[in-house]
Amino acid sequence: MKNWLQAVVLALVFIVVGAFTASLWLEVRRETPATIQPPPGRWEGRRIRVEVLNGGEQHGAAREVGDHLRDLEFDVVHYGNADESRDSSVVIARLDTVEPARRVADALGLGVVLQQPDRNLYLDVTVILGADWLGPVESGVDEAGQAGIWWSRIKRAARRLWPG
Repeated sequence: MKNWLQAVVLALVFIVVGAFTASLWLEVRRETPATIQPPPGRWEGRRIRVEVLNGGEQHGAAREVGDHLRDLEFDVVHYGNADESRDSSVVIARLDTVEPARRVADALGLGVVLQQPDRNLYLDVTVILGADWLGPVESGVDEAGQAGIWWSRIKRAARRLWPG
């Protein structure tokens, strides 16, 4: 009987210690993030400096894109109108590396990234919006509950394809 009682007590101790160890391990694992992803606007520990220029027809597009990029923690140092109008949007890397420009292009859904380093500019990336810019899509429904955003974009695209 004494051996049986010792075996039961020993088993209970192992179960309690095992349960405590497992719960501690699960808690540490839950608290520790698998990978820490920096916000898209940060690169090498600092915010990416961006200039946004509107080279298209859409009034206020540079401000809208600047606000969108600021929400993603990019440092938008300037926005305004481009010197000339463009048909297509482009992201220009102003550093010797294109990584910051690729982050901006990904955030805006743009595919064209050019590299034109310029150390005289106090920025990392220039975005020039062209006539093809439709804007970041926040929602497919306008304030009245209609699909107005999509309809206006379809009309704008049709005007580009068939002017007049």
